[in-house]
Amino acid sequence: MSLYNFLDENLFLPIGDLVNGSQVASELKRMRRNDFLSEERIDAIQNAKLQKLINHCYQTVPYYTRLFDQLGIKPEQIRSREDLKLLPVLTKQIIRDNYQDLFSTAVSTSRRHIASTGGSTGTPLTFCIDNAEWSAWKASTLRAWEWYGLHLGDKIFSLGGNSINQKKKIITLKGAYDRFIMRNHKFSSANVTDECMMEHYSNLMKIRPAAIRGYGSSLYILARFIERKQLPVCPVKAVLTTGEILVEEYRRKLEQVFHAPVYDAYGAGDGGILSHECPSHKGLHISEEECIIEITDPLGNPVPDGEVGNVCTTDLNNFVFPFIRYQVGDMAVMKKERCDCGRHTRLIHEVMGRAGRLVYNKKGTPISPLMLWIMMYPELNYHNPSHQAVYSKIDKFQIRQDKNGDIDILLKLNDANEPHEQFNYILTNYRNHFEGSQVNLQFVDNIPTLPSGKEDYCVSEYTHQQ
Repeated sequence: MSLYNFLDENLFLPIGDLVNGSQVASELKRMRRNDFLSEERIDAIQNAKLQKLINHCYQTVPYYTRLFDQLGIKPEQIRSREDLKLLPVLTKQIIRDNYQDLFSTAVSTSRRHIASTGGSTGTPLTFCIDNAEWSAWKASTLRAWEWYGLHLGDKIFSLGGNSINQKKKIITLKGAYDRFIMRNHKFSSANVTDECMMEHYSNLMKIRPAAIRGYGSSLYILARFIERKQLPVCPVKAVLTTGEILVEEYRRKLEQVFHAPVYDAYGAGDGGILSHECPSHKGLHISEEECIIEITDPLGNPVPDGEVGNVCTTDLNNFVFPFIRYQVGDMAVMKKERCDCGRHTRLIHEVMGRAGRLVYNKKGTPISPLMLWIMMYPELNYHNPSHQAVYSKIDKFQIRQDKNGDIDILLKLNDANEPHEQFNYILTNYRNHFEGSQVNLQFVDNIPTLPSGKEDYCVSEYTHQQ
């Protein structure tokens, strides 16, 4: 560990917490202590937090007060994960229909931070978190990175959405936190031309990070470029993927090009899911002190471990806008066995619900699947609150690319009477990235499902001849 690592954890991080009103440093220490707890101790911590959350919801969240009374359930009946099946699942539509009633009346509006989902299932959602939730998310990530031999203060090269690389004349608190505490050097994956890839490669070699992080498909594009150009790469300890399904093809290519192990993560800001791949690659360890994940059938009944089902999560940290048995929209399988690495938390064996495939424009340039939803935001900026407000007017969307590479964007609005012209920016975004393609925007009453009955936000029949 370097002097910067020591100062970062013991000086810079506590100062950052003081300025932000967060508790990342203390949360990280707590999570380290909990890393190898027994199953019984983990369950005890989880149950205590669940009971506190349930009582809070019944007393201060109008939606849950009404739900419990209608069902004739008392808060004291929900004492463990097994008791959660007494409650119905929480869907995105229920949240939209009861949005204001899902805020806790006991939490000041000053503690609310508006957030929105990435729309990986094609169904956007706006919700709220607070600093406690954000701190737990950061700390869980840092703890997992330590599993892989990384330390706070090690340089990270990140390749993600366009909004993380907005040019600002004045550095923001978030920007300072990312650059000097997390030492996270962020770059946009919005454009993946050879010129942009060479710029990313040059930055990578200049920074010489300890780890590379980003969307699996974006890093895959960079890796293929490096391989095709036969460029040397600097040594890294790990490649960290997040945000979408990491398909095996991407994992193999990343390991081959960067000569480092790949570690995946699965999370959801809406619902507080925190899970990170085990260092021994046996699955994704769930941060069970922070959330409860159930795999259920369509009616909300838990299915046996090893069977495919819907991901339902209970966020044990969000007291501002609680999520209890929230149906994320993903499908997954829970592993039957516990890991032999010494950690006793449950393992997600496989997540199936999010797309992790490339889409091509007519130039043959691959487009990361996550860019498809980022293009649903004005200026490709999903952090801007005013842009989130526009995006939240969209109920569902689907991108359909035909055999010729032309694109239809199907948009279902929450209110069909919304002026359609305010969404013209979507046409501009897609035309800029799919040059040469005919791009049409259609406002529909319903989004069609696949022949299998499954919903998918991207359907492409186009195969570019490389």
